[in-house]
Amino acid sequence: MADLSYFHGVQVLESPDSPSLLRVTNYGISFVNGTAPGADAATFPLNKPTLITSLSQAALLGTQGTLYNDVVTIFGEGGSIVIVNRVEHSETPATLQANLIGDAGQRTGLYSALRGKALLGYQPRVIVTAGNTGTWVEGGLLSVAISGSGSLLTEAPTVAFTGGGSDAGKVLPTAVAVLGTGLNAGKVVSVTVTSAGKGMTQAPVVAFTGGGAEVGKVLPTATANIGDVGNPFVSALATITEQVKARAYIAGPNTTNADAVRFRSTINSGRILPIDPAGIKNVDGVPVIVPIAPVFAGIRSRVVGSAEGVSGSVSNKEIRTLDGVARTIAYPTDSNYLNDKQVATVINENGLRTWGSRLATSDALWQFDSVRATADMINESLEQIYFKWVDKKFTKANLKMMIEDGNAALRVFKKNDDILGGKVWLSDINQPTVNANGQVYLNVEFEPVGLMEQIKITTYRNILYYQILLDEVRGAIDNGPLTLAA
Repeated sequence: MADLSYFHGVQVLESPDSPSLLRVTNYGISFVNGTAPGADAATFPLNKPTLITSLSQAALLGTQGTLYNDVVTIFGEGGSIVIVNRVEHSETPATLQANLIGDAGQRTGLYSALRGKALLGYQPRVIVTAGNTGTWVEGGLLSVAISGSGSLLTEAPTVAFTGGGSDAGKVLPTAVAVLGTGLNAGKVVSVTVTSAGKGMTQAPVVAFTGGGAEVGKVLPTATANIGDVGNPFVSALATITEQVKARAYIAGPNTTNADAVRFRSTINSGRILPIDPAGIKNVDGVPVIVPIAPVFAGIRSRVVGSAEGVSGSVSNKEIRTLDGVARTIAYPTDSNYLNDKQVATVINENGLRTWGSRLATSDALWQFDSVRATADMINESLEQIYFKWVDKKFTKANLKMMIEDGNAALRVFKKNDDILGGKVWLSDINQPTVNANGQVYLNVEFEPVGLMEQIKITTYRNILYYQILLDEVRGAIDNGPLTLAA
């Protein structure tokens, strides 16, 4: 828009209405959560994400704990930038687990990943953590189904559980009732599980007491559902990865294939990749079990930094840092069983290699790790492009340029073989009453490049090739060096 104020002479003004340039941030950054009791505290404060770009920096972590070895593994597999978060070590397993998981409000432990970009300017893309991530609670309380909400309750009734079977190690769960509001006032609308318990072989009986002194009150009724309950690492990671648009690579139980699949059944997140079994390294001739998640994280960084890029797969890549695995995985029998149930693993086919990249989700459209990462990259890039348009004037020129900026970015991603195609257009939601309120709605479609995970070949026998052979021999007799006997 021209400056309409008076000026006698010639002015040259540079238009601010220029196209937005596509800028893709580094998608090969791993976030590693763990312990390092001997670390330089000034360089690596507790619960503060810290950037590492070289092994010389990593040396300041010291060799005690988990962080140094995990960083060395990631760099050994091809990683170049790692964000580490050091938590306080404890010899008490429960305390150590609490330190590793951290506090959502204070953003400690795993939750410190939420501060990575603000502190360092880098967003973690794959999260790995120390700790026993491959556990679950057997015979725990999964949920409480309300069958009768009750009525005229003036305070939340107390919830108690009895029964649950006769297992010697049984621990009954705990829960609290939640009262409704508005039309549901005076009724219990849900029951929040505060402790899942364990070892229950039968569903416990749910009983409610209290609820206030209102005459005519009716206490609610409910039924308990028991089963395998996921561990707190899983629930924390499912929350964190969704917020930072990352994925978590976590180790399974490292026992049997059946246990690995059972562990996976406790997860339902399109951002978590379970991996089983653990790795083995020879240390001074002694086989030592080592974490598998940092191996996959390092390989993922290698893939992103290669010609394959973000849309490349972490699966079927040679492993550089392991000497073996803690349990033999036969290809294709064992590996197919695990991969089909969305558990990634390691096979030995012309050397150790990663095998499988299906995330632990029931949504088949988003089950591949690389597809999820590609969509995250597209979404984040579009968000950055359109950030510059916030609070600009609502004009025809600006609308056209906004749409072209998005389409230009999608063309780049298509040329880079990250997507098969895509486009941006104005949504039908746009109406004068909506636009006058400062809102603009754009629709975007794209399709990430998928994987050729299953290549099926059908072979056939064709006995007519005998006829060709015979014809060739006859031809050689009639016209070539072969002759019939006299």
